[in-house]
Amino acid sequence: MTLPARSTALRPEALRPLAPVATRTTELGTTAPEASVQTLTFQRRQTLYHSGDAAQSVFRVRDGLVRITRMTPEGRVLTVRHLVPGDFFGEEAMDDGRREEVAEALTTAQVEAIDPALINQQDLMAITRSLSHQMQRLMDYEYHLQTGDLRQRVARYLLTLADTPLAKRDAAGRATISATHELVAEGTASTRESVSKIITELRAEGLIASGYRSITIADADALAEVAEGF
Repeated sequence: MTLPARSTALRPEALRPLAPVATRTTELGTTAPEASVQTLTFQRRQTLYHSGDAAQSVFRVRDGLVRITRMTPEGRVLTVRHLVPGDFFGEEAMDDGRREEVAEALTTAQVEAIDPALINQQDLMAITRSLSHQMQRLMDYEYHLQTGDLRQRVARYLLTLADTPLAKRDAAGRATISATHELVAEGTASTRESVSKIITELRAEGLIASGYRSITIADADALAEVAEGF
């Protein structure tokens, strides 16, 4: 199969291919021809593709968390959607198009690259279902961005990230999210400075604890109340 075109000058470590998967069993029980799928490993904050790249493969997240971002005319990065294990993305390849967004691994991630020419009808149904589920999540995410003040949006976003591979649980069952203030700003359509102020307030109230590139949800119930505007 042909993998997506990439600029090694820009991303020297972007591709870390493992051995191709001999066969792939879809959720519908069908198998794809040998070598039609290759599993790639990306490290945290590595870019899978950039806007403008030729779209030559459809992807499926096998493990980890991937996010899709876009750049605003003002040069700000905005998170468009999050991709969790089982999600398909890169659907532009179905139409021989070019990437309109940027895909980035937020954790170490394993991603299957699939040749669209070898996708059968049952595979297509699985992809359609995945995109439908993502659309519902996207609508929920848009609601999150467009309702409430920044304090509510930050609380909602932290609770969302707490249920993704970006978070680990400590001995007390608390979620510790591997996230910077900049990442939270990009996920709440805000600025790093504004988010840092909110994070400081939530920490002072005992709702969260923050460290270097990490945020621990200390009181999930109280943070949920903030998210709801209480």
